[in-house]
Amino acid sequence: MKTDPNNYEVRIWYSPAPGDECFVAQVFDMPGIMAHGETREEAAREIQTALQLALDTYAEIGKPPPVPKNHAAVELGTRGGSTRTRAKRLAAIRNGARGGRPRKLRALSVA
Repeated sequence: MKTDPNNYEVRIWYSPAPGDECFVAQVFDMPGIMAHGETREEAAREIQTALQLALDTYAEIGKPPPVPKNHAAVELGTRGGSTRTRAKRLAAIRNGARGGRPRKLRALSVA
């Protein structure tokens, strides 16, 4: 199966570090894939080339590339994955069987 490079989220930012002063682009799901350019557009073109080369390399070695995710949706909890862990789901089921969330016990005072 061929993976479309347009499905990957790319972040582009300006690096004002002395001696750097360029736009840096990174593929979010592949942190090692980075590129830079004098302009945002140049960095975008360079990262697309680097991403395509990375996907071609994955295909050559017969290894599946990382699955692209929608990170904004995951952070918002709407699409792309569940924000509830398995442990939390099981705890909710157990607590429901016991009549709801466990109540805190009041400390016994010794007179």
